[in-house]
Amino acid sequence: MTEQPHKQRTQTRNAPLHKRQKQLHATLSDELREEYDTRRTRVNTGDTVEVMRGDHAGEEGEVIRAILEDGTIHVEDVTIETADGEEVPRPLDPSNVRITDLDLEDERREARLEGDNE
Repeated sequence: MTEQPHKQRTQTRNAPLHKRQKQLHATLSDELREEYDTRRTRVNTGDTVEVMRGDHAGEEGEVIRAILEDGTIHVEDVTIETADGEEVPRPLDPSNVRITDLDLEDERREARLEGDNE
């Protein structure tokens, strides 16, 4: 990858969806790191995360939406108020959260995490 910042931003913005998966990765809690022997994984809908940065730091909630197109996630009870008084989910960058509980309903995801252990 190039060293020029404007080209890095352009490549990140124009990345295809299969490469944007890596932009949705977040660190795991210490317990999950020991259990799965990996430092980070992709944030999926249904995971429980703790917000580490920003106005909502310290809050914990379930991920209600993970958006590949813009690389953001929406967490339950992390909202902002619009000008007309409506509460809407605040988009968060996945690098600002820590995964505390994984949603392992998907067998492939569980197998992938267990496979990293070997």
